[in-house]
Amino acid sequence: MTTKNFDELAAPIDADPVRSARAEEYREKVEAKIFAFQLAELRSELGINQVELAERLGITQGGVSRLERSSDRKLSTLCKLTSALGGTLSIEISVGDRSVNFTYPSSPEPSSLEGQDHSRVETASVAPGNRSV
Repeated sequence: MTTKNFDELAAPIDADPVRSARAEEYREKVEAKIFAFQLAELRSELGINQVELAERLGITQGGVSRLERSSDRKLSTLCKLTSALGGTLSIEISVGDRSVNFTYPSSPEPSSLEGQDHSRVETASVAPGNRSV
């Protein structure tokens, strides 16, 4: 029996635009489900149920459920969710040897979040191939 590596198996799919688009759509759905599971798991590990999180966010329990299952999350929503869970949101965008980081809140004290914008954007150059700052 002949064995093939993954690249050899994926080559016919990558070469066919229809199959490639379908594979990309499936990958996005799977990633959204994984993220939703991890988000719900984090909330649960923190001892926070959907009802309590909904109260913190000023939405319904059903709204939290939809938020956890949503595949299209807005940055503003993720910032609110992070704040409600008492955490920090970090996003890095890397292009070539440049990197931009976004951290919310920039100050880790959840009590200081009320009515203030604590977002921080940093830019930094990084060595080629190094994706962290």
